[in-house]
Amino acid sequence: MRRVLLGSSGVFLALSIVCGVPAQAADLVWEVESPFRLFKPVKSFALHEAAYKAVAGEPGKPPADVVWRTERRLNDPDCRDASTPATCAATRRARFEQSRLGWAAQTVAALCYETGSNPKRYSAQCERQFSWGKAKEDYILPDAHTVNIGLGQPADGECIWNWQPRKPGGKSETRKQACKTKLTIARVPFSLDKAQSGVTVAVKLPDGKELTETVVVEDLFVVALGDSFASGESNPDRPVTFSASREMYYDPRMEQVASNKKKQPENYAVANFGEAHDPKVLPKRKLEDEEKGLSYATGSREFKAAFEQRNARWFSADCHRSQYGYPFRVGLQLALENRHRSITLVSLACSGAEVTEGLFLDMASREGDQPTVRAQFDQLSDLICRDGSAGRTAGGSYSLPFYKSGSTGIETRQVSQRWCPPSQRKRPIDLALLSIGGNDVGFGALALYSMTESASDLAPIAGLIGGQIRYSPAVSRVYLAQLDKRMKAVKDAMRDGFGIEPGRVVQTAYEPIDQDETGAACGVQPTLGMDVHPNLKLSRERVAETAAFFKDFVKTLECTSNGRRAGCSANLATGAGTGFTLVTDHHAKFAKRGVCARNPRNAIADGMSMAMPRLSRAEDAFKPYSPDATLPYGAKWRLFRTPNDAFLTANTHRAGISLFDIIQPVYVGLYSGAVHPTAEAHAIVADHVMTHARKVVDQKGGEAAPQTIGGR
Repeated sequence: MRRVLLGSSGVFLALSIVCGVPAQAADLVWEVESPFRLFKPVKSFALHEAAYKAVAGEPGKPPADVVWRTERRLNDPDCRDASTPATCAATRRARFEQSRLGWAAQTVAALCYETGSNPKRYSAQCERQFSWGKAKEDYILPDAHTVNIGLGQPADGECIWNWQPRKPGGKSETRKQACKTKLTIARVPFSLDKAQSGVTVAVKLPDGKELTETVVVEDLFVVALGDSFASGESNPDRPVTFSASREMYYDPRMEQVASNKKKQPENYAVANFGEAHDPKVLPKRKLEDEEKGLSYATGSREFKAAFEQRNARWFSADCHRSQYGYPFRVGLQLALENRHRSITLVSLACSGAEVTEGLFLDMASREGDQPTVRAQFDQLSDLICRDGSAGRTAGGSYSLPFYKSGSTGIETRQVSQRWCPPSQRKRPIDLALLSIGGNDVGFGALALYSMTESASDLAPIAGLIGGQIRYSPAVSRVYLAQLDKRMKAVKDAMRDGFGIEPGRVVQTAYEPIDQDETGAACGVQPTLGMDVHPNLKLSRERVAETAAFFKDFVKTLECTSNGRRAGCSANLATGAGTGFTLVTDHHAKFAKRGVCARNPRNAIADGMSMAMPRLSRAEDAFKPYSPDATLPYGAKWRLFRTPNDAFLTANTHRAGISLFDIIQPVYVGLYSGAVHPTAEAHAIVADHVMTHARKVVDQKGGEAAPQTIGGR
């Protein structure tokens, strides 16, 4: 009888096969079933597992860009020619429509997250589905996992299996079944104390030989905090779909006019491609009335209800948080590449978050019924505390600089927090992913500074959003000087409130957005990808000015991470730095792939496809392609959403005003995720974060993590 060390048998077998040397078969091989615990059904993880296995290559050595390859495997549209939306639609195959909507549309309906609640939140108890049935689990700290285990070498006949919990007093179970069939152990006990975790499994073969294995599941708790570059902004789990024949007229008069392109209001021209067009006329969502052969009056309750019914669907709409955000992909990859592991992911990243309003304090929600989103630190504290909010009895106070958007006046305030005492925390956090600082220095205002001549035409939006929405890098530099103080508060709070040591925090630096396909500053073609509104135009001079600020911003992030770097101030609030791992090595992948970049192999056609689809007067058809053929998750050279992309993907309309208000098109273009990374870009970021995340989790508890081989 031979006892096999955790994970070693599968590693030995696969490496022997790869190296072409004689191999001794593994005795028993096991894996966690549905190990990404945010997914309820087994089929959701199976979707990713199949794609991963198809692209992973040599067992145990996934390629450096494995997340990106998996993304492309899942989200390449099902057509013969995907070079443009028009050619893809013309050469569509059977799964074109499903693939066009992206993989996340298939899984968003079954997550351990209450998307319909107010406030939206992670499920305290989540009923998950397994091959054997259903089980309710504490989402933060599971007490068991499902494991499938089988023989390393197939055998005929029947085998007798026995398994015994390692925790004293556990009940032994026995099952007789065909040797070729894997044994499913429905509930393998889990405990943070490894001595109390897992089962000992024995199997008696038909020839009388007995094999044993110790099965202990490693469950990692991964937490993500931060802003839109972590939330997945601009990449809804299910994007908006558009009509192939109808248009939307953005004018308040349309409240009284039937929604039919054959009944246009007087003095309105039909939008067209390549000719003068009315900028108020844009693609319209495909609504249920069109599917029923009807036409709801645009001012009617039926129209408004149908319009809202076809909103983009998000993991959490209040934060524009989606499954495409890189933290989600990091968690999935950690589960995919080590099948002796389970992942408990909590991502609280929220679009618009700053260190102040976002991490420490409540912030405005992106959309939905709730006007505000609870502070991320508060949400996480309640989740990890055994008694929830009532158990948060420890206190802390943090000095933070505050300033109103657009103003250079700085005010330092003390912010008090209620933490969960260490003795009351359900579990420690194994890995923290962080993206913060961009909104603290005014990224959104800088983007508008680059895309507009002035904010005068957008002034109503400023009133809707609150604060000044456009200012130059000169103002941002004032805020940049305060960032180190804010980051010190983040470091202290993560230690005090959650026990997270700096070495467990992986922070991402923001990706450069400003380069076209030649490496030049965007703005050579000022309206490329921006004709959703006539006042959006990229200025090369302002883009270059903003890019120069961005370089200084990255240097500041590097200094706040490691204050010993050359050129860093000797008077940093963080002293020697936060000690967080700052990821910048992904920046090279974004060179020449900014918001205005066209595919250099087919620049003209790609540039034409970046235009807003408009109905041609001559042909009575949309040009350059029909909006119902939009490929929101197809591969693109540019790795950032243009305002046009944002309109055609998330299509977020401002609540509280008319759907046909002339403000809506510019609001939709700007606040649906313009200048944010695409899903493909998030996969690229995830690949680079994985390099650092593996190091963190491999050092968990001072132990080397078990190696993995091809899903075994």
